[in-house]
Amino acid sequence: MVKPAKMSLWALAMALPLLAAGVAALKPRAQQPQSLPDTFWTDRRAAARIEARLTHPEADRYRSRVPAGGCPVPAEPMPLGPLASMEAREDWGGIAAAYALEGEWNQAASFLERLPASPERDSDLAAVALARGDHERALRLLDAALTAKPNLTQALWNRALVFREMGLTLRASELFEEVAKRNEQGWGREAHAQALSLREATLDRQRQWKAARDATLALVEDPKAPLPMDAARQLPGAVRGVFYEAVRAAASKERALSLLPLAKELDRVQGGSVLTDYVQRVSKRDFSRRADLGRQYAETLRAGHGVPEALLDRARVSGDDDIYVGALLRGRNGSLRGLQDLVARVGRMNDPWFTYIAERDQARQEVAEGAWWKAEQRLFNALQRCRETTLSVRCLDLERGLAIFYTDLQRLTEAEQHARVLWAGARQLREWETEFNVLEILSHVSRSRNDLGSARAYLEEWAARGPTRSCSWPHVQLAHLYYLDLRPDAARRELEAAEACADNSMELVFGATVAELSRFGSGPRDAEWLKTVTTRALEGSSVLESDRIYTHYLEGRFLLDQDRARGEALLKQAIADAETLPRGDVLGRETWALSYSSLAVDAGRAGEFPKVVALMAAQLGTPVPTRCALAASIHAERTTLVALGPKGEVKGSYDGSRRESLARVDSSRLVPDALRQTLAGCEHVDVFAWTPLFGRTDLLPPEMAWSFRLGRTQGPRPARTSTAPRRLVVAGVEAPSLLQLPRLPSWTPEAEPGAAPPDVLSGADATPSRVLARMADATEIEIHAHGITDPSISGASLVVLSPEVNGRYALTADVVREQRLTGAPTVFLAACSAGRTASLQSTEPFSLPAAFIDSGARAVLASTVDIPDAAGRFFDGVRRSIHAGKPAAVALRDERQAWLARDARAVWTRSVLLVERAD
Repeated sequence: MVKPAKMSLWALAMALPLLAAGVAALKPRAQQPQSLPDTFWTDRRAAARIEARLTHPEADRYRSRVPAGGCPVPAEPMPLGPLASMEAREDWGGIAAAYALEGEWNQAASFLERLPASPERDSDLAAVALARGDHERALRLLDAALTAKPNLTQALWNRALVFREMGLTLRASELFEEVAKRNEQGWGREAHAQALSLREATLDRQRQWKAARDATLALVEDPKAPLPMDAARQLPGAVRGVFYEAVRAAASKERALSLLPLAKELDRVQGGSVLTDYVQRVSKRDFSRRADLGRQYAETLRAGHGVPEALLDRARVSGDDDIYVGALLRGRNGSLRGLQDLVARVGRMNDPWFTYIAERDQARQEVAEGAWWKAEQRLFNALQRCRETTLSVRCLDLERGLAIFYTDLQRLTEAEQHARVLWAGARQLREWETEFNVLEILSHVSRSRNDLGSARAYLEEWAARGPTRSCSWPHVQLAHLYYLDLRPDAARRELEAAEACADNSMELVFGATVAELSRFGSGPRDAEWLKTVTTRALEGSSVLESDRIYTHYLEGRFLLDQDRARGEALLKQAIADAETLPRGDVLGRETWALSYSSLAVDAGRAGEFPKVVALMAAQLGTPVPTRCALAASIHAERTTLVALGPKGEVKGSYDGSRRESLARVDSSRLVPDALRQTLAGCEHVDVFAWTPLFGRTDLLPPEMAWSFRLGRTQGPRPARTSTAPRRLVVAGVEAPSLLQLPRLPSWTPEAEPGAAPPDVLSGADATPSRVLARMADATEIEIHAHGITDPSISGASLVVLSPEVNGRYALTADVVREQRLTGAPTVFLAACSAGRTASLQSTEPFSLPAAFIDSGARAVLASTVDIPDAAGRFFDGVRRSIHAGKPAAVALRDERQAWLARDARAVWTRSVLLVERAD
């Protein structure tokens, strides 16, 4: 018999189905497939280089792994016969395992996806995701597998690998130890070795960082303490941060000069002579005056207290700028008091260590004043300069500032990028305290992206590292994440763990989680816990009004399922009180929105569907619809949908059984067929929805003409002036270089017979201030520009315009909302993802389309996904149809259907959002 020639795995994969079909055709039907050769799995395991564990029994037999050394050796192709045999008996799991052991992950995934859903399948798919670097998907699959089958050791092992690859090494060590305790042959020993190695490497970073700081702090306490020269070489950032304190505390010229060798060593490591010059400058000060100032400063440092005002005042007038700056930085407690004085003194010190602190604090001040674009440019420029030096720890501080800055703006792509750089840099530089800070940032960013698995992972690592820092905080945060992920039992366990902590302050987030969990079944102490939370929130003489109103929401939400009348009364009171607060009060708006959604879904639960429609209209600031409308409301696991047919017939649906986060739900299947049939006879449908459903373009099918309806939710609507039609076109924008965006093709609007020429803003003229000014009385607005948002989830987007002289370049929802568009324009946003809406349950619809409606626009069209260059023609086609007399929803539907009929690749047209004003 002639042996088949060797072929590549790719060629094998292509040939396999044909080969299997041929083998099957040659065999008699009654013949059973031959068993695999005895050496098939032995050979696969021997050659395997993967670390992940597979659930196929043969593929999971332990084999020791040794470093390959040198160049990787290409894998030998697998024998065709065994693969054909497995395919003949539809052993997809076996084929997937064989490919996975070879590292052929794409092939493995294609066969795994043929298997029915199971914890084992999820664990193996997680191994694929891990190999592809998709930690988010891997965690989601593994969490589901372990929830369904906690004793699935392969999933536990793979979860430990994911944590290790994310740098969450102490939690990974704990997970490996859990595997080791199961005493599997081979695997147990390797798991214990992994756990020990990870734990020791992580704690060694902690020990080195703490030792370096302690050795440098000892210089403040003991003049005879040895200079930490080795620490200065290994952890210069940690030593330098404390070195300044030792110089400030020096009580004599001799003591200051004794620190000179350490200053020279730090300068040698980090470059320049800043610290050497600093010590020599201090040694020349008048110590008959400075000595007492230094001693007092040292006493406050030893006691861990803030700097008293008297000492701050003395340092201010003494001319000892270094002591004054140190006292100011230690005494502000996060406020920006004394910023201008700080900037002036730092300028005289000429030390980049403090220059970057001043830049960071000035950026914070600019954010507080609303000039966030100035802050962005300042932080970006400072970081670029810092990266050209060796002040790595200060660069990390700027990375942290940018990560927090972008998180606050919900620009989550940029936030995550800077947070990940910060995370990698902190571990590389062994900055233990910074690692704690970035774990909190990463958890917050992941939660904002609805990546709840990663958010939990970062919190679990924080808890593994910091049991002495805070017992209750991570448990409370984890409880709320489990609630958001609709895992009430796990959430309740975390609450109980938090309540047992001595430092549990029972803050509002604890109460919010209790109130929401009560729907899944009340615990014996829920009422007591909630009472404690609300009582503590209202203690003291400086209680914020928004906190008081939020406690009414918590009580109302808790009572709604137990004493409906009292719960409704409290929620209605919370709505009324929240409406008296300024719009910028975040907690007040959250209370208002959550109270409405609680009432709406509760009315749906009671089958009071007309009441649901009335509540949704009130929340959205619109008249109550009477026909051809869909009202949709979601509160956690509860969904209420109400359809009004062409004759006003009412059909409602309530579902309280969902146990999967909405972020993972296919919203195209959210509206039941019965409700779609009710709407079938409508020429177009008005959809009334709040977040997180507002902005979902697949709620109704693309062949149906429909749009979201919004009213003005705050303040009077601008009166429309009787002006002639005026078309504003913004195109040819020159994006700022810091964003590194490609230049868009030019867009020249075509002249229309009988219409005035459009007002075109392009190039350097297309700045935010000019665009906003020209929008005021326009009756039609087109913007062709870049949109920036998080491509993986739902942060509200902004449109990039040409920068002003002061650097401002963005057209954002908050800025648009403050305008008064007296021409009641129809707005076309031909920018990538310009229609994307922030999807947090507790916020109002926050997006550019919603903001334009709020400021007076008649209708807004925008895409919720990235769009091709040809999109300008699509929007122009819709615009011309509207001019021809078609309703906007019908014009959008018809243009979309025409594009899809011509080109199946135009699927992006299904994601074009239409929002219309409901007068």
